[in-house]
Amino acid sequence: MTPLSLQESTSTTPPTTKTPRPTPASQPLSRRVMHLVRRTHLYVGLFLFPWAILYGITGFLFNHPTFLADAPTTHFGRADVAGTPLADAPTPQQQASAVLAKLNDQKKPATPFTMVNGEAYYGTRETFVATVKTDARTFFVVYDPKTASGTIRETTPKQAEEAPPFATGTAEAPRQRGMGMMGPMKHNHSGITIEDSIVHRLKAAVPTIMERKGFPRGEVTVTTAPDIKFPVEAGGQVWTAIYNPITTTVTGRPGTDSTDLSLRTFLLRMHLTRGYPGEVTTKWFWAIGVDAIALVLCYWGVSGLLMWWQIKATRTAGLVVLALSAVTATALGIGMYGVLAL
Repeated sequence: MTPLSLQESTSTTPPTTKTPRPTPASQPLSRRVMHLVRRTHLYVGLFLFPWAILYGITGFLFNHPTFLADAPTTHFGRADVAGTPLADAPTPQQQASAVLAKLNDQKKPATPFTMVNGEAYYGTRETFVATVKTDARTFFVVYDPKTASGTIRETTPKQAEEAPPFATGTAEAPRQRGMGMMGPMKHNHSGITIEDSIVHRLKAAVPTIMERKGFPRGEVTVTTAPDIKFPVEAGGQVWTAIYNPITTTVTGRPGTDSTDLSLRTFLLRMHLTRGYPGEVTTKWFWAIGVDAIALVLCYWGVSGLLMWWQIKATRTAGLVVLALSAVTATALGIGMYGVLAL
């Protein structure tokens, strides 16, 4: 082919044109909605990525108490229990029968108490907890009677710091959201009782507040209270004084207030931190993050369903997976209700 004929053939070829991309306004409403859902699913997930990782890691830590343990922790099993009084420990049924026999012997009812159908079981909690104190060390022992196993964790407190010259006793361990199993904080008779105490005012005010809200009056016991911390100079040294309004004990530590949090303790406390304080603080913004991840988890589920349904090839398999998920979740929910209700 001559250069001229080649030029003629190429000149007759129609130029290629690109199909114009449809503008968002020209797309169907359903497609625009799904586009928004996908983008929101993506960017919200990116923004809340730190929260998702935090709750994933801390949930794992709660489920595995020996992982990243901030104290020496050892597991023991049946081989360690062998040869001890626990090797042939009485079952709940045997103990219940012994209790019933003692009750009949003590109460002497006209018709003896008898055990009805059903077996005895451990309720409320599944493990026993013991503390071991030696001359210089303390340990926390958890024993599971069903598996004849458990863990031993050292809880030896740190070496006591120099007591401040103004100390009136030893501080009690802090309570977490209520008195729990430790009972209310106890008054220290050698402490410092001030005339205008917020604890006294709280006890005096609560009955009136209860009555104004339609509840009956009653005896008030203040079980927990935050410490009051303030800097003090004593003997030419700066201390952080710590006063508890309930115990009235004054303690302190050298220098400005500080705390030593292990990585595990820090993560677990972050997981458990919740609620909006009365004033806008860092904790207030953290509570927003907690609410956000809770809502987004629900959104991820719903938006994931919508995006799955858009892919026709996966609908059948997805329905099977959803059915299995529903059956599994229902069975686990019913089973856990039975466990927690014991």
